[in-house]
Amino acid sequence: MIDTFDRQQARNRQIEDSNIRLIIHRGTNEIGGSCIEVVSPEIRLLFDLGLPLRSMDEDNENECYKLDIDGLYGEDKPNIDGIFITHAHLDHFGLLEFVHPEIPVYISKTAYDILTKILPLTHNIDLSHLNLNIITIDKSTIIGDIEVIAHNVDHSIVDAMAFEIITESKKILYTGDLRFHGRKKHLSENLTEIKGIDYLIMEGSTLDREEQTQMTEDELMYELANLLQDKRLSIISFSAQNLDRFISVFKTCLITKKTLVIDPYTCYVLETFKELSKNIPQFDWNNMAVYCVGNSITEKLANKKNLYRYGKNKVSLEKIINNPENYAVKDNFGITIELLKKVKKEDLQVIYSQWAGYLEKPSHLDPLKDQLINLHVSGHADIKSLQNFVNKIKPKNLIPIHTESADMYKKLFNAEVIQLKDGQILTIK
Repeated sequence: MIDTFDRQQARNRQIEDSNIRLIIHRGTNEIGGSCIEVVSPEIRLLFDLGLPLRSMDEDNENECYKLDIDGLYGEDKPNIDGIFITHAHLDHFGLLEFVHPEIPVYISKTAYDILTKILPLTHNIDLSHLNLNIITIDKSTIIGDIEVIAHNVDHSIVDAMAFEIITESKKILYTGDLRFHGRKKHLSENLTEIKGIDYLIMEGSTLDREEQTQMTEDELMYELANLLQDKRLSIISFSAQNLDRFISVFKTCLITKKTLVIDPYTCYVLETFKELSKNIPQFDWNNMAVYCVGNSITEKLANKKNLYRYGKNKVSLEKIINNPENYAVKDNFGITIELLKKVKKEDLQVIYSQWAGYLEKPSHLDPLKDQLINLHVSGHADIKSLQNFVNKIKPKNLIPIHTESADMYKKLFNAEVIQLKDGQILTIK
């Protein structure tokens, strides 16, 4: 049943019965900024605490997007027993900077490295005060009367997780962000082995997209290999933290005998991910070169004594420009601006391999927008994959989250759909 009493009652720590209460504070009809609260007779847990995507288009300080949750923030008396973060994308962790330092935060090892090593290079978000705890995948974390099991899923960032939330009487599965067409699609498929799901809280980022056919990384490599036959200098725009995409680009450069030019930040990201596998490319590998443009990130890397090492594999801008058929350049603000000063637009091939929504904001790529070639693998599952997932997992109830199309769930999925509103309380008996 869905309780209709006000939100203040949901925050009352003294629960008089044995029911579990579930509140989606944000995300019931919005992509990004997700936050779920599970309240038992003993404890309160949060799952994700992100910035909404709209924050990218607004000039507000991050603090403006804080959710009205008592006992969460630094100025409060702590009244939350744990926060579980599915993955290290800002729309899932971006409000952690305001969390009370006594509240434990549970994340994957890779998310820990991103938040403590990479994030300080790129954002003015200080998380040094947090009580960060690394989760062991597929092992139980018990807090009070709730057990949480983290399961790896396939997404556009390494070590993304779904959470299995087990109470005395019910089992909840929160998918976080996932897909079934990436290199690690088997991880997402493994979720269907979880039986007896009473409530499936499932993302639906793609439900309103007209184009539902999802390209795979192998298909991207095939298309990219054809594009790299072009004799013009190729600039490829993608996130350094999207390891699947980096490997696709690097392998394709090997096949087409191109040297991939990266910046010091990308060098550092690859080194940070190095312990995941010996097969992760590094800046000093064959077919890799480094070009450095001075900015705040390179200054920080210089202070960390990293920049000198990366410089051992540097390449000059003149060499790149004079031999365009030999190189593919990973886009960043500095190098692309420098290339535009010395190379005619028509002599550049620009391949865009990120979420198209970023192009709606002003950027250094604006002068090239009319010639961008879109070549991207989505981080989110299409409708058919989500339908197959729901049919296999057979949840008793399905709850929309991380979607702008919550109204479509009842039509698309063979399950009892409970469509909540932000802040609404679902009492689980």
